[in-house]
Amino acid sequence: MKSRFSLAHFWPVLAAVAVVAFLFVLLAPGVSAGASADRAPFGGMDNPVTTITVDSGTDPDNSKSKKCSTATPCTLRRAIVQARSLPANERPVLINFNIPATPAEGYDGGLKIWKLHPLKTSDPSVFRRLEGGQITIDGSTQPGGRADGPKIVIVGPGTGARDGLIVGVNNAGAHDGNVIRGLAFQNFKTHLIINSNDNLVEHNWFGLSDDGQDVFLRDDEPEDGSGSAGVALSANVEDNVVQNNVFLGFDGVAAALRGEQNAFAHNFVGTAADGTVPGKQTDPDLICTTVDWLGGGGISLEGEKQTVSENVFAGLRQEIFQISTQPDAIRSAGSKHTIQYNVIGMDENGAEVGVCGRGIYLISSPQDVQVLHNMIVNPGLSGISLNGVLYDANTLRGNGITRQGSWPQIEGNPKAEDAIQLGPSLPDAFVDFQPARITAIDGLTVSGTSGAGSPCPKCVIEVFLDDADGVVEAQPLTVVTTADSSGNWTAQLSFPLAPGYGLRTTSTTARYNTIPNMSAGTTTGLSVLYRPAGKVFLPSILR
Repeated sequence: MKSRFSLAHFWPVLAAVAVVAFLFVLLAPGVSAGASADRAPFGGMDNPVTTITVDSGTDPDNSKSKKCSTATPCTLRRAIVQARSLPANERPVLINFNIPATPAEGYDGGLKIWKLHPLKTSDPSVFRRLEGGQITIDGSTQPGGRADGPKIVIVGPGTGARDGLIVGVNNAGAHDGNVIRGLAFQNFKTHLIINSNDNLVEHNWFGLSDDGQDVFLRDDEPEDGSGSAGVALSANVEDNVVQNNVFLGFDGVAAALRGEQNAFAHNFVGTAADGTVPGKQTDPDLICTTVDWLGGGGISLEGEKQTVSENVFAGLRQEIFQISTQPDAIRSAGSKHTIQYNVIGMDENGAEVGVCGRGIYLISSPQDVQVLHNMIVNPGLSGISLNGVLYDANTLRGNGITRQGSWPQIEGNPKAEDAIQLGPSLPDAFVDFQPARITAIDGLTVSGTSGAGSPCPKCVIEVFLDDADGVVEAQPLTVVTTADSSGNWTAQLSFPLAPGYGLRTTSTTARYNTIPNMSAGTTTGLSVLYRPAGKVFLPSILR
């Protein structure tokens, strides 16, 4: 297909999706969710009981006991030691900043930032844990400085083998409700670890250079990336929100969501601070090679009920062996997640930079996952890949998948990559079940019935646009209809098909056992390509 989402027919659809996404933000505050009513609210920054002001960018020692209340100057290390020791009646606590704008305090007058270089410790992490809950560290409180990025930059010691901040001890409830805001992290192993509930992580940079235009490499080694992970949520934590951050260059994942009901929203992953990919190669022979933009890894989901919404994933690549598989933008294990309105492979300016791995990968027998209205442009591997012997009740709706060039096949894999790839471990009944069949395209009216040998009463049918270039793609038309009890259906297009274009379908079941032994809400893969006058095109075969 010559242009992924730039077809004149498709832009009105994209605009409609954008409006829906905007309304979603307005009407569904759970995406940038507040804390649960029965637990501590985020940090209490608006009404702190205690305020600790960091007035120095130095780190004179790595003492675990010195506090700002008993020692000068007040460094970030000492502020954390003091905050974690406060009793409940002295919380919420705000750690703010008022560091002099002098080189001795780490100030860079050119960029208008303060660079803090904490000392190495014998512990796995550089700082002591944030304990007791309701602690806010807010770099945006620093007077002066730049307005287009974090003013406070925390640089890990040595070769970046130590972890950065650790929030909480466990999920028992005594360490909840913290806020990490307005900081830039460089040269750490895992930059931020979350061990408790109801925490907010926002407006931070993870793994970016000082100016936000490139990756900050650990030990100057591309294979080490900017770190192992940007944000890592521990198992069993709940209701954490990671939003409006930038992640770049990780040799593991930018963020690992574990536990339940955590949200990852409005973040840039793999891009510069402004959401663009300035160093992306355009020569096909250089794309996803060692000289291409080092966007790093995407994100991973485990546990239940995670929400991944309205993020941009672009330029993802890791410095790994050529025979290794490049990272997925979103790798989802577990169940009941919602993955919606994400843009994968297109940067903030609309440049089609792609990602080197899969767009969305549902693995480890996922169940009840909603994959809705995502745009996937030029993935290096499959747009959406499905796998797992207990795969069930996963709904795909409104996802656009386009690619320049044919889908590759990984050596040793039994199946080629595809727009929607059906993995080798899926139930045979699912793989064999055929999506809805189109029987007629008459102007704007599309008619059809169940797929061959696959009765689908009351199924929800979605219709996608594609051309006949032999590359399986799917451009959503917001054409969704419901079949009758016999599996027959009709749908109306908003514009007539241009020459050389046809339609594909998916079917989503309405009841248990429509696909043998599988639940309602299970969406099939893509159908063959149907064109007017009865022309049918099998995937990757022109007739």
